[in-house]
Amino acid sequence: MSTVRTRTFCCCIPVRAGAILISLLGFLGGGTITAVGIISLIKPSNGGNKTSLIIQVCVYALLAILSLFGLIGAIAKKLGMVRIYFGSLMFHLFFSIGCGIYAIYNTFKDSPNYVRECVSGSLDPSVFKTCKDGSTLMKALMIGVFVIAWLLEIWACVIVQGYSQQLNEEARNKNLVKDTEAW
Repeated sequence: MSTVRTRTFCCCIPVRAGAILISLLGFLGGGTITAVGIISLIKPSNGGNKTSLIIQVCVYALLAILSLFGLIGAIAKKLGMVRIYFGSLMFHLFFSIGCGIYAIYNTFKDSPNYVRECVSGSLDPSVFKTCKDGSTLMKALMIGVFVIAWLLEIWACVIVQGYSQQLNEEARNKNLVKDTEAW
């Protein structure tokens, strides 16, 4: 029987361990973000912000469910489940990018309203500067968090795809019969 090369990432970590870790982190992270988002939805807020928050809660709840599916597939070494998880991760990545862009757009669009609410009639220039700086910091943090999340999800897609290829090679070689009688 032929051997299958174990794929790795970060030079030495097997992709199976990476797929398990990524799906576990996706499950825990997606579940946590969903819970925090639901708690934030209970608080009264603006309509545009509420819409983007509802979309983000749905996106990360979907990530938690898909990650649970991927965790089961990676642990059980089920090629079909890992392929479905990979396809779902790719779909989720593109959906997340679209929803994130919408959320960032709403934050930039609603920024003057945030500053106006923060200042709330104060004529002190330092209050206005503090509110404007806070709004700028919020926008920068939001962009940073989204970009980091997207890069991590792209990396997760690469790891899961590598594990899928490894399982595919193992399945192909499982049915390989060596002819030891041939010349």
